[in-house]
Amino acid sequence: MLLTVPGTAQPAMPVSVQFKIAAELPAENGMKQSLGFAGAVAGTNNNLLFIGGGANFPKGMPWQGAPKIYYASLFVYALQKDKMQLLKQSFTLPENIAYAASCSIPEGVLFAGGENEHGLSNKVWLIRWDSAKEQIAFNEFPPLPVAITNAAITSAGHHIYIAGGELSAIASSQLLTLDLRNIQAGWKRLAEIPYPVSHTVMVASLRKGGGQIFLCGGRKKNTNGISELYSNVAVYDIGSNQWKAAAPLPYALSAGTGILYDKDNILMFGGDKGIVFHEVETLISEIQTEKNEEKKQALILKKNGLQITHPGFSKEILLYNIKQNTWTITDTIPFAAPVTTIALKWNSEIIIPTGEIKAGIRSPYILTAHIVQNHQ
Repeated sequence: MLLTVPGTAQPAMPVSVQFKIAAELPAENGMKQSLGFAGAVAGTNNNLLFIGGGANFPKGMPWQGAPKIYYASLFVYALQKDKMQLLKQSFTLPENIAYAASCSIPEGVLFAGGENEHGLSNKVWLIRWDSAKEQIAFNEFPPLPVAITNAAITSAGHHIYIAGGELSAIASSQLLTLDLRNIQAGWKRLAEIPYPVSHTVMVASLRKGGGQIFLCGGRKKNTNGISELYSNVAVYDIGSNQWKAAAPLPYALSAGTGILYDKDNILMFGGDKGIVFHEVETLISEIQTEKNEEKKQALILKKNGLQITHPGFSKEILLYNIKQNTWTITDTIPFAAPVTTIALKWNSEIIIPTGEIKAGIRSPYILTAHIVQNHQ
């Protein structure tokens, strides 16, 4: 059934999406099964899929006081007879990193910023596959002007664009670009995003005479500890260096994934509607200010209970028609929907690797999705 958001027009060619589990990440550190990772770097180069870095909680849940562990492991997959196969070689990123912004370009997989046990990063790296040596190679790019995590990234033509992200205490409204024809010139600032934002879906659409970049949803970390979640959609015109507003999402959403589907549509997969997220943030704020120890412990138990019973994230797939400026709920994800990951294209499939599926819990699976047009 096609569910249409109230007040929006139905797209001319609604779609359905067929999902499957294509592969499972290898178990780490002698475990029977991989825990999976949030904020992993992912992309494709030379018809290989790279998934690396990320973070998880191998020693227990975060509300139990367990530390977040960051990784540098890099897994490389090849397609063999239409099946995803892990190459046996063991590869690593230059350092532990999670929540970096990553995207695929012809030269390789670019990832920027992120964080690890030492704090936020401003480093930018290109991963590429050396076919002659059958090895991973890295090129270091000019660093970002400021260390940032949970930013969004996309490529358009010869340029890379990075939007928003989180600084140590607040979200950023910066839009940066790097000209791949003049890398040494470094990152240039463009027109500020109309609002600070992190955990947003960023998609570029190029057309004759110019192009646009869409920022869909996201959230803003505030100094009081309570985040603001967005249903906003901001559109950047590459030619004029200006922003405008587009039709908002049907609800506030952050940390989802998305791709450009043909030149006229954007698909967004899942995301966090923020209901439990807000309740937990509010309780954390109350815990920090509560002086009565008995009341504080009751608040901690309540917060822990919310996280333990976390229902997971939205499974809805949203379709945005660029020409009609309308959003439609077009399908659902049949598995636990991952957030803090990315969607990317690999040959004819959409790949959504690993990611967080509940508070503190990651998915070990690599999902693939195939789009089917439902002609009416």
